[in-house]
Amino acid sequence: MILNNTPWAGLELGKVDTRRVNASGRWNFFWAVLTRADAALVLQLSQLPNPLPDLPKLRSLDIHFQTLPGGPILYIRLSDAAQVELFETLCRDVVAASETAEDEATALQKAIGRTFRWHHLLRGGKDELLPEEAQKGLIGELKILKLLVENMGAKAAIETWTGPSGAPKDFELRSDCIEVKARRGASQPFINISNEYQLAEVEGRRLWLAVLTVDRVQPPNGSTLTDHVTALTRTLERSAPSAIPRFDFRLADAGYDPIHDYSAWHWQASEAEFFAVEGPFPRLAAPVPLGVSNLSYSLSLDACAAFRTDWENVRAKLFEESAHERA
Repeated sequence: MILNNTPWAGLELGKVDTRRVNASGRWNFFWAVLTRADAALVLQLSQLPNPLPDLPKLRSLDIHFQTLPGGPILYIRLSDAAQVELFETLCRDVVAASETAEDEATALQKAIGRTFRWHHLLRGGKDELLPEEAQKGLIGELKILKLLVENMGAKAAIETWTGPSGAPKDFELRSDCIEVKARRGASQPFINISNEYQLAEVEGRRLWLAVLTVDRVQPPNGSTLTDHVTALTRTLERSAPSAIPRFDFRLADAGYDPIHDYSAWHWQASEAEFFAVEGPFPRLAAPVPLGVSNLSYSLSLDACAAFRTDWENVRAKLFEESAHERA
């Protein structure tokens, strides 16, 4: 059932009926009611991209390319009428993002990318702001991801960012893992280890601990979480726009939603300090005694001083195999 106060009101049911979203819009977006009386957003294209990009697979949404007598389209169809108001917000956000594009290919990429950003809400994700500790942690991970993007390329770097999907380590490379911790600069020199697996050895891989200070500051100083996401997104737009949907997928898994307002929190983040987690590095690690689980503890950074290193040394280790392969 199409609600009377939505953009789909008045469109004829039982066939494909459309109404242009914005008469002066740069791209051909249409509100549509498809043959099953489902509300949809349609982007009319001059040609299909080759190859066809991956499309998000979302609960309650059907997203596909289709070739009609009038030409090819991308359509986003809502299959759960109970979410029509949220779907309208998604559609308007998709259109607004695409209107900033200078060409049709970029408009299509932005439409798909913005839909990826919404996927966790429409699959039942939490419609809540990330708390402060989660914001700090995500900023820390984004700074490490930026280092990896700069050194191994966007697509490969984003694939290593496994923490948001529930992996034991925040980043998992071929021969290395990186665990990231964000702490307040004014606090005692301790970090919180959430479980016995975070600093556990992984067979055949080195383990690095990256520690950053992330402090809340008064606006206009510092940057918001949204600022950090936007900056990295712009880097991807310049170097590897096809990696943006995967980046958005990871952000959604981390609980970040671009429609939320994070302007009340400004953060000042340091560069990362690295530690080699090896040998007698102080830690509780799996396997733990039978019957003991869900461990969490505080780790003194002073006790880790002997294992401190810098990014250049870590970088050399991370990418030494790739350098040998290129040689």
